[in-house]
Amino acid sequence: MLFILFKLGKERYALEAAHVLEVIPRLPLRPQPGTPDYVAGIFNYHGVVVPVLNLGTLTLGAPCLERLSTRIILVDYTLENGARKVLGLIAEAVTDAVKKKPSDFVAAGVETGQSPYLGKIAIDEGGMVQCVLPKHLLPVEVERLLFAGNPPVESAK
Repeated sequence: MLFILFKLGKERYALEAAHVLEVIPRLPLRPQPGTPDYVAGIFNYHGVVVPVLNLGTLTLGAPCLERLSTRIILVDYTLENGARKVLGLIAEAVTDAVKKKPSDFVAAGVETGQSPYLGKIAIDEGGMVQCVLPKHLLPVEVERLLFAGNPPVESAK
C-alpha cells in the first residue's frame, strides 16, 4: 500500500494514498466563525466549498507552521450517512510517499479515545510513523456543521 507521509511538529504521520484526491499548495482560506479552532477555513475547489482542518491544531493544539512544504491534502471523506465529500487537511513536510504492508503497522498500545483518527504505528529507519484515519477525523456534530448543503464529491470532479 502507498502512504503519503507528513509531519505535525516533529512527529511523522501517514495517510493511505487511496484516500487522497490531491495534494495542493497552502492557499488563503476563508475563516468560518462558530466552528472548532482546528477548522482553518474553507475554499473553492472546482465549484465546491471545501472545509479545511489544520491537523496541527487538531492533534497537537498548535497550528502547522507555514513552510514551503506545508500543504493541503484533499481527502475523500465519507460522512456518517455514507455521502462522500472533499475534506482538506493542512499538514507540514508533505513531501514523501512510502510503500508499506498493512502488517508493518501495529497497535500503538495506548488508547487514543479523544483522538480516534490516530491509528496504528509503523517503525522504520526514520523512527515511528502513525496512520491518520480520515473517516474518524470529525465528530458527527462537526461533520454536520461543515457539510450542510455541500454536493457529494463526485460533483467536484
